[in-house]
Amino acid sequence: MKPSEKSQTIKIDIRSLGYGRVDSAQTKNGAAPSNYFDQLDYRFLFEHAYDAILLADSRGTVVAANTRADDFFGYGAGGLSGRPLKTLVAGVTPSLLREIQDVIAQGRYMRIQAFAVRKGGALLAVEAVVMGNGTRSPEPVCYLIRDIQSRWDAEQKLLSAYHAMDNTDAGIGIVDMRGIVTYANRMMAELLGAGDESAVVGHHLDTWFDRKTVLNPMLENIQAGKGWLGEQRQLGGDKAGWLQVSAVPDLDEDEELCGMVLSVRDNAERRRAEIAEQQAERSRALAESLSTACHALGQPATVLLTSIEMLKLDDTLDAATRKEMIEMCYHAAIQLRERVRLFCAARSEDLLAAREGKEEEEEVNTE
Repeated sequence: MKPSEKSQTIKIDIRSLGYGRVDSAQTKNGAAPSNYFDQLDYRFLFEHAYDAILLADSRGTVVAANTRADDFFGYGAGGLSGRPLKTLVAGVTPSLLREIQDVIAQGRYMRIQAFAVRKGGALLAVEAVVMGNGTRSPEPVCYLIRDIQSRWDAEQKLLSAYHAMDNTDAGIGIVDMRGIVTYANRMMAELLGAGDESAVVGHHLDTWFDRKTVLNPMLENIQAGKGWLGEQRQLGGDKAGWLQVSAVPDLDEDEELCGMVLSVRDNAERRRAEIAEQQAERSRALAESLSTACHALGQPATVLLTSIEMLKLDDTLDAATRKEMIEMCYHAAIQLRERVRLFCAARSEDLLAAREGKEEEEEVNTE
């Protein structure tokens, strides 16, 4: 039940309760003074027990309250006598009052979790034990009210944390020191068990992860109180893929190591992005190599073409000049052949890398 809601949900716990007066209290040696309870100041107990004690009739009207109740609800000296119980405890309805009367008639009591409405409208989480007064008359009904706001706040935080963990895009699991999964959120069940939680919880991590490369180093780090991060090829299921796995120690309330908290993420999209980036980088490198090759080939090709044109068109060249130009053509051709060979070798390496990248991308896409 949330304070902002108009309708309240009340948790009812019905248990057996005897109303017979206890005649004596047993001591260690089995004996007790006959006037033990006669010596108690019941008025003092009534005034100071619980955060609030209300006595109300069957219609839900307060007929008496202890002093702590006046302060607890914020009314002070004004008192609570004559006030409807529904203005003090949210969710009190005629049907609930009738049910309380039926439970008391059977010699039992109710445990109710609701919100107390303090003066000014502030709501406070409380737990109330509703019981009879121990006499034949069903009235007045006794409401023993206890403040549980801090516990309610803690429960809400835990509930929020649970919803956040259950709806995150990472697979979250709790694993004991044997390597057995004791809890898996929906994403972890999806990644490791195709959505079937029973196929994950209760199973050992070696169902999906390699013991040598993942489990042993993971457990070694966890036992040393350190976290671990790695990557593992998914072994279980029909789909092939890669999972990023991280683990941190799980400590109990005594700061003792009791297991680990596992986080699993699907790396397919990241790997696709890396492959695309690598392919783009290879394309840029290829374009640069082509530009460099063209520049490298252009110089000897220009020398070769110019020399051949001069030899062909100019018949007045002497023998020494012609020989020199032929030597220039020969060296230019040798240089051109060597650079073409280097270019072809580099091209073969690029094609091999591109083929390997394509195979890796196809492997990732098989998930």
